Amino acid sequence: MPDVTINLWTLILGAASGLAGVLGARAGNRYIMGAIFGSVTAAILTIARGYI
Repeated sequence: MPDVTINLWTLILGAASGLAGVLGARAGNRYIMGAIFGSVTAAILTIARGYI
């Protein structure tokens, strides 16, 4: 039976990006602002992972 591995960093990154996207979607154009906030959060957390 194959092993299933869950990468917790991927879950944290997805949750934080989704939350930032939802919170950021309250201003301006919802889709664009949500995408910008989510992608910026993902980029920052990916860079921060190298320092942790």
